[in-house]
Amino acid sequence: MKLGNLLALVVVAGVSGAAGFYFGMERDSLLSTSAEAPESKATDANDKVVATVDGSEIRESDVRRVYDSLPPQYKQAPFALIKTQLVEQLVNMRIIQNAAKEQEFDKQSEFSDRVADVKDQLLQEYYIQKKIDAAVTEDALKAEYDKATSEFVPAKEVHARHILLENEEKAKEVIELLEGGGNFIELAKEHSTGPSGPNGGDLGYFEKERMVPEFAEAAFAMEVGSFSKEPVQTQFGWHVIYVEDSRDTSPPAYDDMKETLKQTLTNQTVNDLLDSLKEKAVVNIVEGAPSAEAPAKEEGADKE
Repeated sequence: MKLGNLLALVVVAGVSGAAGFYFGMERDSLLSTSAEAPESKATDANDKVVATVDGSEIRESDVRRVYDSLPPQYKQAPFALIKTQLVEQLVNMRIIQNAAKEQEFDKQSEFSDRVADVKDQLLQEYYIQKKIDAAVTEDALKAEYDKATSEFVPAKEVHARHILLENEEKAKEVIELLEGGGNFIELAKEHSTGPSGPNGGDLGYFEKERMVPEFAEAAFAMEVGSFSKEPVQTQFGWHVIYVEDSRDTSPPAYDDMKETLKQTLTNQTVNDLLDSLKEKAVVNIVEGAPSAEAPAKEEGADKE
């Protein structure tokens, strides 16, 4: 992506995604109807002021948090390169906030209702996140990994190459060349009609079930370092097979499974939490009016 296009996207992100984050970051200010920066910022000598709007400060940490919240594709641009655009967006947002307060939009009942909704949403998010943080720990993830891998059953894999040919006669000719000391990889590059030919016929490691039966039976019956003495016919043609290696599969490494385990454990934590809370809650769902699609009583039916 060209730098100019990337910067354009970043500016868009500043208006949309980053703006949304900053408004979220500023919710405490909205809820308290105060634009004053927290005292903790003022006491941090390293957190320098980058702009002021009507006396309200915007600090380096504000800009950094917006940058950190950007999607990965926008953070291809270094912080220093887009800092100016982000500061401009934060200034614009602060100007709008101040104008809204000056006109007392923050005192309107509709706004108060929306603030109440935001508070409730934030409370839910905060509560759930705290429960997730307490449950989805490194120890819990490793326990889930141990549980998942304890049931792992190793399967045999072979690493094979093959030369695919149009007919049995050509396959036998290649076998004769191999028996005469020919190099399998070079012969595959020269004679194989399959897509793996240019790569020396390399098929990598595979389990038996991944290949067509005729090919799999032959390959898994061969010794490592040997090639098939007779052509093997499948629906694709005639094969000459060479087995390079054999091994048992291993379970995935912890680091490879960690993100999946984290997502699974997070979902489980939320579901279990909700189930336990439902058991304690007194819930009364009031049914609505009868559906408009309900059949109407036929005229005169109550006179029969």
